[in-house]
Amino acid sequence: MPHERLSTDLARPGYRDAWTLEAAHETVNDYLRFVRDTVVGSDLVDEVELPLPKPIIVEAFRNVIAAEDRREMRVLLMKAALTLSQYHVRLGERIRIKATTTSGRRLQADSRFAQKFSRSLEATAAERLRLTELFQSDLKLGTH
Repeated sequence: MPHERLSTDLARPGYRDAWTLEAAHETVNDYLRFVRDTVVGSDLVDEVELPLPKPIIVEAFRNVIAAEDRREMRVLLMKAALTLSQYHVRLGERIRIKATTTSGRRLQADSRFAQKFSRSLEATAAERLRLTELFQSDLKLGTH
């Protein structure tokens, strides 16, 4: 699929080839279709559910963000890419996060689940910060 903004003068080493940028665009588009077709919400999900390995998707986003001329589009791409922070290696079963009321019900605490949940939330926050720093540096590349 052709892209109007393919450039052979990219700031990132190793990504000076329009075919490679085309592959990055296709990877990003595949991920965006996956997100559209898969209800994730705020859940924490095992990386095995992703259509491609997470590092490949992250690198594709980095290159598409850096190559994009329009700041508004770079910001939207970054927001979409940050949803990758919800995917974790060897998480196992999806952890559903949704608001519920506890009126009249007693919470049953499973300490193993509570620990896994806590660790997963901390890992999500750390991953979101890491990805934010990566993508912000790519946002700056796109402004030069």
